Amino acid sequence: MKFNFKIKNIGIIAGLVTILMHCFANMGYSAQIYYVYHHFIFRLVRIFYDYTLGLLPFPVFYIFFFLVVFFSAKGIKNLISRRHTIFKGNFLPSFVFKFLNFIGWVISAFYFLWAFNYYGPDIEKKLNLPSITVDSIQLMSEFKLITDIMIHERKILSQDSAELHQKIEWSSLENEIRQVQTELLSNWGDVVSGRVRIRALYPEGLLLRISTAGVYIPFVCEGHIDPGMNPIQWPFTMAHEMAHGYGYTDEGVCNFIGLLTCMKSKDHFIRYSGLISYWRYLYYDIKAIYPSSAKELFINIDPGVLADLTAIRRDMNRFPDILPEFRDIVYDSYLKSHGVKQGLQSYNEIIIQVLKWKETSHAFSFK
Repeated sequence: MKFNFKIKNIGIIAGLVTILMHCFANMGYSAQIYYVYHHFIFRLVRIFYDYTLGLLPFPVFYIFFFLVVFFSAKGIKNLISRRHTIFKGNFLPSFVFKFLNFIGWVISAFYFLWAFNYYGPDIEKKLNLPSITVDSIQLMSEFKLITDIMIHERKILSQDSAELHQKIEWSSLENEIRQVQTELLSNWGDVVSGRVRIRALYPEGLLLRISTAGVYIPFVCEGHIDPGMNPIQWPFTMAHEMAHGYGYTDEGVCNFIGLLTCMKSKDHFIRYSGLISYWRYLYYDIKAIYPSSAKELFINIDPGVLADLTAIRRDMNRFPDILPEFRDIVYDSYLKSHGVKQGLQSYNEIIIQVLKWKETSHAFSFK
């Protein structure tokens, strides 16, 4: 079989280059690979994409999905039409070559568009977070503090005890979160390029049914949230996915950045979104230690906040998970294979990271 060096046939080479980069990283050059990738390649990807396709008024994922379906159908149709010649001539080796070429393109695109950021520095080292031990007393103290601030923000938004209904202007919300987050990351010494887009991905429930409120898709360089969740959750989830867009890969770290982004904003709705999201993580940790006390704390909370928490749960329950166990196993394995030791549990790291951060010079008051 003749090897043809056309652009459409270099997927295997691109895949091999990607594997070679991983080999170098595992040999002790991960920091160097990350530096070159993040400061040059990824930076160019962000700038080029964000000021071209990123300017479109709709999610590029729709175009991507159409192309995947179109070419998949075309490939299957071609395979069926030639089914009688599968074991004749050079069809089989040609098919294997095309398949490997396709896989090479997918792997290389995934890593060169975003995933080499997995070799980035640990947030603890980046921010010089101290090593601390958190006990139940400190956890309860943090819970009470966040509860008070959350109730204060809620009363600014509305004195009504019914669930909050906030009119959201997507573009303004996205721009505010982007502006605050890029300022936050710049203060940490990050080179922030581009303008990461966060899109509402319809139909509602598309992500929630796979236990996901939001997702960053490297192939389209955009973050997405499920508009089926309660709007109170939108700002925090948008900030989380935006952190992915700026090169952070750990889910717990993106939760941490998402919270700080919300709390650095002067918009009370964005602040409330961050607080109620963080409060829920704190609550479930306390519930695991003091189940009876947690139930009492939940029932006796401010009526307006209680109405919002009930509304959040109601909206989430509208879209039951599809094969949640399978999703958890697959994603947990994926995270661990990419250096996220805690796997799915990394989402819960937000509490310890916030408490450590409060002990550093980077900290600012949530009040």
